[in-house]
Amino acid sequence: MQKSNTKSASRQNSAAAPEAIDKPTQQSLFENAMHAFHQRDFLKAKELFDKALLGPVKELHFTAKQHALMCEKRLASTAVQLDTAEDYYNYGVSLYNQGKWSAAQEHLQKALSLSKSENEGDHVHYALALAFGMGQDWDGAVRHLSRAIELQSRNRNAALNDPDFQELLQHPSIKELLIGAPAH
Repeated sequence: MQKSNTKSASRQNSAAAPEAIDKPTQQSLFENAMHAFHQRDFLKAKELFDKALLGPVKELHFTAKQHALMCEKRLASTAVQLDTAEDYYNYGVSLYNQGKWSAAQEHLQKALSLSKSENEGDHVHYALALAFGMGQDWDGAVRHLSRAIELQSRNRNAALNDPDFQELLQHPSIKELLIGAPAH
């Protein structure tokens, strides 16, 4: 009876351990990891280096471990510290400029929530209008553009002359908001 419990425990431990990989798989994982590393995609590279650690080639194991540690350090050093509404706004604009509309929206919304009053932040609403519009959320774009114009009427003319808004002007509700109403 004691012996069968030991076998059962042994099977459970081996099931929890990661499976070893063969030499060609290890080589392929390592090459893909190096490609991701050189593309500065450190998260993907680390995942692939960690998988390459399971292979039989000791030299690749050592090199993969060293590169995985470098990835960890680079990922840790790129962590963004955001504290103020202005920090969140600037980071949100940076994400917008990278085409990351939904992440931009999150950070810009956080900037609004950290604002001291509802009557400030026209620039944040303006940026949110762009991020929502580029993400094809027209209701959100109109809502934030309306608020930006309400807070500062100059935002109407700014949007009309802003190259970023030119694509959004093709949507009827944005066009109506900017052109259908008299400019102040």
